[in-house]
Amino acid sequence: MRTRFFEADESLGAVKEEKAKEEISGRCEEIRKSADKLYSIDEIADEIQKTRESEKIKLIGKDESNSEKNKEDKYLLFDIRNKEIELVCFDFSRRVIVEGEGEIDFSLNNFKNIEGNALGLKSGEGKISHNLFENSSKSGIFANGGKWEIYGNIIKNNLSYGVYGDYQADLILDKNAIFGNGGYEVRILKERKVYE
Repeated sequence: MRTRFFEADESLGAVKEEKAKEEISGRCEEIRKSADKLYSIDEIADEIQKTRESEKIKLIGKDESNSEKNKEDKYLLFDIRNKEIELVCFDFSRRVIVEGEGEIDFSLNNFKNIEGNALGLKSGEGKISHNLFENSSKSGIFANGGKWEIYGNIIKNNLSYGVYGDYQADLILDKNAIFGNGGYEVRILKERKVYE
């Protein structure tokens, strides 16, 4: 078994924060204006649960960047089993945990000032693109399992790793701005045969 630590440089296709911000800036305002309905973070789990198997849904978040954090709930759990979910433009103030064999995409979301790992990926698959992960008390993204494409994100100033990938996680990282995190920018665990 082997642990690989990475600084976020050209080998990971890293980009500067300014470049990542260019791709994010102003897009949520446009998306929210054209949406039929906007959702709060507290409505997401219920909407996912109501979704039928193999149904695809896209939820667009309200601007909750200035709302008070709900102290009662320490995390949001999304069971994506047999579902296809897309979450766009949410302001997450609590840990998000994803489980179940399904597909979920996170794009243009903010994960800021979160107690614990900002985004925990237990299983499933999907894309994590053009999000901000900032100032969590642990890692920005913590993947125990699943298959994830992680690109175009800003992952900064988290107290532990920017991105952590466990043995069961298959991660593809490209064009992320990952810097200022307490641990290494990226830690990926992989199995390796030493003797055959």
